[in-house]
Amino acid sequence: MNRLTRAFGAAGVSAVLALTAACGSSGSSDNNTSSSGASDFPSLVTAVQALEQRPTTVGITTPISGTIPSGKKVAFIQCGSPICSDMGDTLVQGADKLNWTIDRIKAGLTAETIKAAWDQAVSDKVDAVITSGTPRSLFESELAQLKAAGTPVIDMTTADPAGNGLTVVYGGPDQYTDQGKNMADYMLANGGKGVRELSVTISAYPNITDVAKGLSGELSSQCPECSSDSLDVPASSIGSDLPTRITSYLSAHPDVNWLYVGFSDMVTGLPAALSSAGLGDVKIVTLSTNPTIATYMANGQNLMMATGFDTTEIMWRSLDYLARIWTNTSTDENTDPSKLPDWFVTKDNLPSTTENFPYVADYQAEYEKLWNVG
Repeated sequence: MNRLTRAFGAAGVSAVLALTAACGSSGSSDNNTSSSGASDFPSLVTAVQALEQRPTTVGITTPISGTIPSGKKVAFIQCGSPICSDMGDTLVQGADKLNWTIDRIKAGLTAETIKAAWDQAVSDKVDAVITSGTPRSLFESELAQLKAAGTPVIDMTTADPAGNGLTVVYGGPDQYTDQGKNMADYMLANGGKGVRELSVTISAYPNITDVAKGLSGELSSQCPECSSDSLDVPASSIGSDLPTRITSYLSAHPDVNWLYVGFSDMVTGLPAALSSAGLGDVKIVTLSTNPTIATYMANGQNLMMATGFDTTEIMWRSLDYLARIWTNTSTDENTDPSKLPDWFVTKDNLPSTTENFPYVADYQAEYEKLWNVG
């Protein structure tokens, strides 16, 4: 069962009835779905609208038992993309509540700098390590040393499953494949059988490729008339010539009308480039948001929807996991993939264009209550 199906079921009968009624209302202006999508894929329209409802809980109800130990030192292997800096800031905020220290180790974007960051984490003899995005093949030897030392390692937004040194993974390969399926369903609900899609990926971040595979497979399954292709770009193109690479491809393939573009940092500058190239009608979906791309969404500049996993909340979820294993409290809810909040952020439900926002508005208060801290 993919996450769209699960979220649709979790929305409840009353919510579905309300959404269905709204879909049938002739005067509604809150519905982004096109008439072709509604007529071609009515069941997807209803399910997509359920995922456009903002989640209200982090999904963890079991409080920490016992006293959480203070003074822990946790390394955060921070990738070179701006979004990872924001994640580090959020992690520090949560750690302060527990009287823990976050050792932020910048990993850059190359294999050499990533390995060096993991070497530092090993030599620093930290109590735990948190990381995201990069494949374990780049730090396999360091991971083995941490495992031998009994140091828990938490990974997220990765193509690697948990196990063999990775203690827990949030947003692993299966979940990202499901995210791709959800994106495809969103495109079909809004674009009908006319979807011609391009996925822009970065091989250095294999989880993005997992999304693209799930998207392509779902499009092929649900809509044989639709098409899907991919364009792999280097990580170094982020903040550089990425918009030019994409517009060059689109100019040579004018039938493409939908883009899946990796994650939020990869969307920066793209709407202006599309407009300059006469490609202003191309619609974009991506993973995660930031104020820059939220402004694109609010202004109707190509970006239709952002989804994925809320890395803001996952930072605190990671700390919650560590607090649980260090107090012998159950981690079952914490590590259950179905408990990760899911949301399709669109122009109609966008909370802010001036600051980063979590999926669950009061997630911090939820965790503070679970941790018995104020």
